[in-house]
Amino acid sequence: MGKFLGIVDLTVDGVTYKTGDSSTFDPGGYTRPVVKGAKVYGYSEEVAESKVEAQVFIDAGFSFATFQAMTSSTVTLTTDTGQTWTIAGAWNSEPPTVNQKDHSAKIVLMGPPATEII
Repeated sequence: MGKFLGIVDLTVDGVTYKTGDSSTFDPGGYTRPVVKGAKVYGYSEEVAESKVEAQVFIDAGFSFATFQAMTSSTVTLTTDTGQTWTIAGAWNSEPPTVNQKDHSAKIVLMGPPATEII
């Protein structure tokens, strides 16, 4: 049996953050809505943004101000199964939400479609 995704490392502008196991990632790309009239003629393409939602553990080095000020950051996600994705020009789309019980903050970053590094 093969290995499955278990760990995702999140790096923003060269700083790697300690993440929990509830992160989600949408690389964005293109959606293809149907074009139809009397018949189905095909599809069109619309660009879709990338989105990262991550549980980041809060320690003495965590800065809420850094995340709130993000408007053009480089975000890299690296998995323990070998995939690496980069989002150039990402921004913080919501203020970090603190969860005291989990010692973490939920961060939400968005940007242009991500690029898979192969």
